[in-house]
Amino acid sequence: MLAVTTPIEEALKKCCDAWHLRLDKFSFAQDGGPEAKTKSLKTVRDCCNDQASRVYLEDTISRTLTWIDCLERQHGDRFGSVELTLDSRLLLHLGRASVLENVGLYAERTTGLPLIPGTALKGVVSTWACWAAHFNPTDGSFREFSQDSTQRHNFANAEALLAERILGNNDPDGSEQAGDVVFVSGFPLTAPKLGLDIVNPHYEADGRDKQNLTPNAFLCVEPGIIWRFVFFVRTGAPDATKLKERTQTWIVEALTQTGIGAKTAAGYGRFRLPTKDDRAAQERRQQEVDAAQARIAEQAELEAKKSKQHDEAQAKMKQDYPNPASFKNLVLNKLNPSQLEQLRSQIPTLQKPENESWREELKQQLASRDYKDIRKRLRGKDWFPSDWLPPQ
Repeated sequence: MLAVTTPIEEALKKCCDAWHLRLDKFSFAQDGGPEAKTKSLKTVRDCCNDQASRVYLEDTISRTLTWIDCLERQHGDRFGSVELTLDSRLLLHLGRASVLENVGLYAERTTGLPLIPGTALKGVVSTWACWAAHFNPTDGSFREFSQDSTQRHNFANAEALLAERILGNNDPDGSEQAGDVVFVSGFPLTAPKLGLDIVNPHYEADGRDKQNLTPNAFLCVEPGIIWRFVFFVRTGAPDATKLKERTQTWIVEALTQTGIGAKTAAGYGRFRLPTKDDRAAQERRQQEVDAAQARIAEQAELEAKKSKQHDEAQAKMKQDYPNPASFKNLVLNKLNPSQLEQLRSQIPTLQKPENESWREELKQQLASRDYKDIRKRLRGKDWFPSDWLPPQ
């Protein structure tokens, strides 16, 4: 049974700006097998990487960055952000609910902009802080993790206490305090591209070796884009500067050394500090986006102009006076004492909405000095609309 009807599929072929809706709502044939899944994911990837879709995402990013600027002004010195370059493919929310198994990517629900949610960022920082708390700098080893809550509340170094300030208390008997740092999200500074990768399951469900390998495709975010990770310290928190600096340090260390998302052990989700080349590439991409947006705006303006001309032509075709000569012969030539009564038959025609432009021209003519006597005569005619005459 097809999950997409033929009319919808035909419409999507013409234009598809919402790759996430195509992924979630318009999938492949449910009994199509791995090949159908791969084909469907290629369509989703191409939809996201299409020029029109990317321009739409760039508009979304522009509005998001404006919101981040407002957030920075609101929180002042308590606001913090880190910019890092995605150095490898990113997989996030891979197992989210979907008709296609293990293909999900985290994206803003309404716009489709790929994001790294604040909860994921906080989780990575929490793990990194836990490692730092148990790290023994003398021999490079890690102290053994204890399940005893007393030991968890009293780590041997000050960074463990700082971690509890930043991340909050996680006592199994009930949380005693929330973290003083709010992790917002990670945002790409330009629209990222989607890629397609595969994994080869080598074992059957019962543990036997597979005789025929069937590659399983999944979507990922391609590297090379600079991301901004945003957070802020809660109002009233003591030592806000210290908390902000330590959070920035842990974000950089965690994302550059362990990564974020799925398959980090295989090298996915790694970031690095931006280089001059990264900044230059970012500027070039922004210039390309600006040029594309200008072309789209120019095309839209041209289409609007053509549409207006078409509407005007259609309106003229509906008018009872196809040209100025016809209007002059049927209306204006009647503006003399001997033929004024003949104008009466044209009044219902002039009152039609499609003849508004001709009606306005008649009003302008009657307002001139040359028609002073005609105006005086028309004021005495009960068949002539008085509001077509200028005030006395």
